[in-house]
Amino acid sequence: MSKVISIATANPPFKHKQEDVLQYMTDVLRSSSDERKLLNMLYHRSGIKYRYSVLPEFSERYASHHVSFFDNVEEDQPLEARMKIYHDNAGKLGCESALKCVDPFCKPENITHLITVSCTGLSAPGLDLEVVEKLGLKNTIYRTSVNFMGCYAALHAMKHADLICKADPAAIVLIVSVEICTIHFQNKNDMDNLTANLLFADGAASALVCSDDIASKNKWRGLTIKNYYSEVNFSAKKDMAWTLSGTGFLMTLSNYIPDLVEKGIKNLVTQTLSSINKNVSDIVHWAIHPGGKRILDVIAKELELVNGELQSAYAVLENFGNMSSPTILYVLKDILDNKVNLDKEELIFSTGFGPGLTMESMVLST
Repeated sequence: MSKVISIATANPPFKHKQEDVLQYMTDVLRSSSDERKLLNMLYHRSGIKYRYSVLPEFSERYASHHVSFFDNVEEDQPLEARMKIYHDNAGKLGCESALKCVDPFCKPENITHLITVSCTGLSAPGLDLEVVEKLGLKNTIYRTSVNFMGCYAALHAMKHADLICKADPAAIVLIVSVEICTIHFQNKNDMDNLTANLLFADGAASALVCSDDIASKNKWRGLTIKNYYSEVNFSAKKDMAWTLSGTGFLMTLSNYIPDLVEKGIKNLVTQTLSSINKNVSDIVHWAIHPGGKRILDVIAKELELVNGELQSAYAVLENFGNMSSPTILYVLKDILDNKVNLDKEELIFSTGFGPGLTMESMVLST
């Protein structure tokens, strides 16, 4: 088995109040009176208080000192302009989280494998090589990239890290997940874009994974990966999508996503737990990707979680918004740092949702 021994996060410098983002969106979209009422209702029901961005313009207190990015995206190359912002920020943010993750445990040159995760920007050479160079990882390191899997991608990366450590007990795997979602704001007054503009934010998170043997030898404590499970509902593949266009990356996020999650969550939990002969009652902590407040609400209802079991997920949503792939690592970090008792066995159920519609899950233990 393998162990997640460290999780660290990083955010860009501009912290925006959700109410300020609301004001920005209503102004930019030139919303009618009815549209403003709708936006006001949606933003105040979002469960989000703050979001971080590499861009200052969503808050007046920052924007007055900066030129607006969106005002200066050239009409003939908006995708290139957005990708430049991504490349200027993604590696820096990812390396910040990675250094905080690795530093207390080992030297960068001890890392044997690197998995980078992102769906908001692409290039070659890309994020993986930037992390290798800036962190001082070995130039012979084994690298792989998880791209365009969306919000569940960090769980997918953890699954690969587990497989690597099982195949090579000497492996130390660094996962770096970075998303710069806010550069893909679209000045369109349709429900997909209103929802994306309402939810998404920028952030990075890193995790360090190694075999139980290495963890025991170095007296590193953390979360053991017990098992994982994934299923795809192809009938819902059009309800969540992330596509490239000449004006940036376009998000499709239908109002049916919470309903689909609600219908599938019990079976997902049952299937994930059955292979290790565990039941819902055995789960002590729930690390759910906060794709939105309504998703958390329907999961709590379906699983009858009424005693604050989703507090970590709600707190991450409130203070950071939905950062896509790094978000689940924020939830797991809060549980690892503040909730679990490492001196006894406690099971953690974690899940995330993304394009497909894919539902990815994992069980970890102390």
